[in-house]
Amino acid sequence: MIRLTDRPGTDDAPGHEGRTGGRSVRVRVLGRHAPGSLLGHDWLDCEITVTADGVRGHFVALVTERQLERWEVALDRLDRHEAVRWLDEEHGPELRIEPGRPGGVWVTVSDAEESGVTLRVVLSPAPGWPDEQRALLKRVRDAYPSEVVEVAPGVHAWRGQQDSRTPATGD
Repeated sequence: MIRLTDRPGTDDAPGHEGRTGGRSVRVRVLGRHAPGSLLGHDWLDCEITVTADGVRGHFVALVTERQLERWEVALDRLDRHEAVRWLDEEHGPELRIEPGRPGGVWVTVSDAEESGVTLRVVLSPAPGWPDEQRALLKRVRDAYPSEVVEVAPGVHAWRGQQDSRTPATGD
């Protein structure tokens, strides 16, 4: 869903010309959180992986449709070289992306509530990287379309069945 890596040639070590610096931040969708359940069917289990200079961190995240929409808005802000926060809910990890040196960004993943761990890396992604992220987001939405609709506060139904006389609450 998100793949931010150094562009080739950003490793300063001798003999590493054309390689990336080995730093990356990835958000990978593992699947639906609760397939077949009205509450949780559209939520996505995700894994955030941060790799930098021999350090590797994994964070577990639950991503909702609303958060996917917020990521789309965040990508527009990133195009304008503005800082963004994503997944900044009360529970779970938070991802922050801030402009850094020319062509670079600071990416911070913080899991302050759960584990207390924060990892921060500087990346020099390839030009046009927000467009690549939009394409990845589209792939996620195509693979996991929203199939549940909230017909009233706290009342959910399967998309296309929301006219049912007995909407479901919960599962």
